[in-house]
Amino acid sequence: MKKNKVIFLNGTSSSGKSTLAKAFQEIMEDPVLYVSNDKFIFMISDRDLKDDSIRPPIIIPLLSAFHRSIPLIGECGRAMIIDHVVEREDWMNEIVMNLEGFTTYCVKVHCSVEELERRETKRGNRKVGLAKWKSQFIHNFIEYDFKIDTENESTEESVKRLKELFYSDLEPKAFNAYRKKLKP
Repeated sequence: MKKNKVIFLNGTSSSGKSTLAKAFQEIMEDPVLYVSNDKFIFMISDRDLKDDSIRPPIIIPLLSAFHRSIPLIGECGRAMIIDHVVEREDWMNEIVMNLEGFTTYCVKVHCSVEELERRETKRGNRKVGLAKWKSQFIHNFIEYDFKIDTENESTEESVKRLKELFYSDLEPKAFNAYRKKLKP
C-alpha cells in the first residue's frame, strides 16, 4: 500500500496547531485525517489530569500508545495532519520511527512568548506560563522542514503555505536525518 503524506505539527500549547490542522482539513480537496495527541490525553478524566501524582504515570504510556497508533491510522489510506507537543526526546524517537516509510514534513509552529501568554489568558482553560515553560525545550529535539509563525501570519496564509508544501516535490529531510542518528 502506498503510504500517504503527513504534515507533522510540533509546537507548544496555544501556538495554533489545532486551528491550523482544522483549517488545513477544510481547504484540502481530498479528506485529510486530523490526528492529535490531545485526543488521547483527554481520555483521562479532568480530575486525574489535574493531579500531579497521577498524571505522569498515565500520560507517558498513553502517549507512547498514541505514537504506535499513528502508522495504523495512516494505513486508512488518507493523508494525515498530526498535532503534537513533543515534550520528551523519547517521544520524538517513537514518532520518527513509527512514521518510517511515510513522506512526513516536520513543521515548527511558533509565536512569541508574549503572544502565547495572551492566548492562554484569553482561553481561560490553560495555566498561564505553561506554554512559555514548554517553549524552552520542545523545539530542541529536531530540525524542521518548514516553519509557521502564527503570530505574524494569518491562519489563511499559513494554511495556504502548508497546502503548497503538501503538494510540492520538496523532499522532507528532518525525520530522515533524525532517524539516521537513531539507527547505528
